[in-house]
Amino acid sequence: MAVSSTAAAAACLSPKQFPSHQTPRINVSTFSNSLITKSPARRFSVIRSNSDAPAESSSTAATETEDPESSIEVPQGPPSLISTLNVERALRGIPITDVDHYGVLGVQRNCRYEEVTVAYKNKVDEIMNQGVDEDELNKKLELLKESYAILSSEQERRLYDWSLSRSENPDRYSWPFEVDDTPTSKGDPPPQEPEDEGPTRLVGYFILGWIILAVILSIALNR
Repeated sequence: MAVSSTAAAAACLSPKQFPSHQTPRINVSTFSNSLITKSPARRFSVIRSNSDAPAESSSTAATETEDPESSIEVPQGPPSLISTLNVERALRGIPITDVDHYGVLGVQRNCRYEEVTVAYKNKVDEIMNQGVDEDELNKKLELLKESYAILSSEQERRLYDWSLSRSENPDRYSWPFEVDDTPTSKGDPPPQEPEDEGPTRLVGYFILGWIILAVILSIALNR
């Protein structure tokens, strides 16, 4: 009985009842390509040694030595008075500056531009001969430069004069061109071209002819 059951179990467990285990085929070329495609890219880093730093600094120093003018900064001029804030202050009769630029150069308000230049040069020579220290000298020269820049410019001087006029008479409004009495003519005026008197003479002769003709006609009609 046990033998028959064992035989029956063996018959049931015959190899035909189990699927054969087959090893899957792998495409070598596809697998290798996938590995090549998915492999991370290599990163290369360059490590600079400390010996490169002196060479770089020396090259920078050589560049600065070869072109010394590139390191020289251009000095900025004095600040301009022309701004929206200064115009509003002048409209309200508020002074736009506390400096008396005419007094700094020692000139009158209605002086010519040539007089401003001469006064500036004289003041510079005077300060240079005073023998003051460097800091005081620079301050005085900067003030002279600012006064000269304002009084030698037509627009800057017009705004400055307008501000002085408005601050002196805040109740009376005046336009900038009303207070601009600076002489702008330099030298003698150019000679005027002679006027052509030909057309004027022709008109005079024509009117005289009409008058003579009217007199003759009136005499003839009265006879």
